[in-house]
Amino acid sequence: MNAQHKRTETGKRMQKVKDERRRAILEAARGLLLKNGLDGVSIRQIADISGLGLGTIYSYFSGKTEIYATLSMEAFDLIHESLATAVSSVTSPPEKIRAIGKSILEFSVKHKAYFDFLDYFVSSSRRIFPMQMKSRIDKHGEKILAPLHEAIEAGIELGVFKRVDAKQYALIFLGMLHGITHLRKLQKTMLEGYRFDTLYDQAVECMIDSLRIRQQ
Repeated sequence: MNAQHKRTETGKRMQKVKDERRRAILEAARGLLLKNGLDGVSIRQIADISGLGLGTIYSYFSGKTEIYATLSMEAFDLIHESLATAVSSVTSPPEKIRAIGKSILEFSVKHKAYFDFLDYFVSSSRRIFPMQMKSRIDKHGEKILAPLHEAIEAGIELGVFKRVDAKQYALIFLGMLHGITHLRKLQKTMLEGYRFDTLYDQAVECMIDSLRIRQQ
């Protein structure tokens, strides 16, 4: 093994350690947020849960706010990736919208920790992040609108959907599905006698029907 190869292997091992530490910090912070709320989380607690020292935490992030901003952007990127993958396998605009609806529901189950994390910040009435940091987060958040926005615009161009503000409809659609996912918690109370998945699918179809051009 030559010196160059040794340096390469050492560099890979060091990068792996850095990535694992960063992930440990983020996972600890996310878990504490969902348990204690933002004001109930300290860097000391994150250090204790992650098994890292305070100095190590600060070598990766400037503080608690940056940690949660990073988690927010990561969650938005993961959702966007899921939606983009979902629409890549279908062609018609209505089927793309159905695929997006299915993907959001699956994400809320498969990545529940991310979904609950974003829900905390979406439902908060207070300003948590400084404006510059919030602008960065919002850019990542806006990406999740793109697959739906594009599907609606494609439907309009093909004459399948009526002419509407595609971005506005995309926002309404995502907001509606986000709210409906929470009804799953009420399956033994308000939803007794109804199937959640049927209700969810109905909501998606209602959205598609609201876009369709009515035949005279």
